[in-house]
Amino acid sequence: MQNMKSLLSLAAITAVFALASCGSSNESVPETNAEAAAATKGAETAMNLTDGNYTIDAVASTIAWKGSKITGSTHVGTLAVYKGSIEIVDQAVAGGFVSADMNAMVCTDEGMDDDTKANLIGHLQSDDFFGVEQHPFATVSLEGIKVKGDQAVGFGKLTIRDITQPISFPVTVAMDGGNVVMDAQLTFDRAKHNVKFRSGAFPDLFPDLGDNLINDEIELDIHIVASL
Repeated sequence: MQNMKSLLSLAAITAVFALASCGSSNESVPETNAEAAAATKGAETAMNLTDGNYTIDAVASTIAWKGSKITGSTHVGTLAVYKGSIEIVDQAVAGGFVSADMNAMVCTDEGMDDDTKANLIGHLQSDDFFGVEQHPFATVSLEGIKVKGDQAVGFGKLTIRDITQPISFPVTVAMDGGNVVMDAQLTFDRAKHNVKFRSGAFPDLFPDLGDNLINDEIELDIHIVASL
């Protein structure tokens, strides 16, 4: 990442896996699959979801990420979906998860040569950022979906570097040819997962960053295709 002079964020998995700002949720959330399904049954039933435990198609599913510096410069890329599932109960999303393979992180910046992209990814995978050797997977666990006005909002947990934090995010779900198709757009705070490099959340480590500050918010756009 050329020592991260401009950066970064599964994401899905840009806008992975019209971006609404989402992070930790202070709302109480259902604790069981039945309660989660009941919380969103009205909206999901209208989509005619078919009950079952669906396995995520890792090839058809995608996670895109986007990160930025305080100057406004950005980096974008993708993560490979490793595995996951979606559970439909009473025609509603009751839960699920998707895991991303952090070793399969890719930079897709336009105008950047392959060597520079490789340096960027190497830095992102190092202990400065995501510590991929020790923490090879990141996971979004979906506990259910609530409806706020005309917006469906997924809620659950995000685990990165083996640190789990609550998260909520806008989501759409539909049936397509017998498959469940889900799109989620979320933003997470990397500092809450101990991703420290040039973060303003760690002034003792990185004083006077100025234009070298890397924003803590990382965007993920997640597209999921799952089948029985």
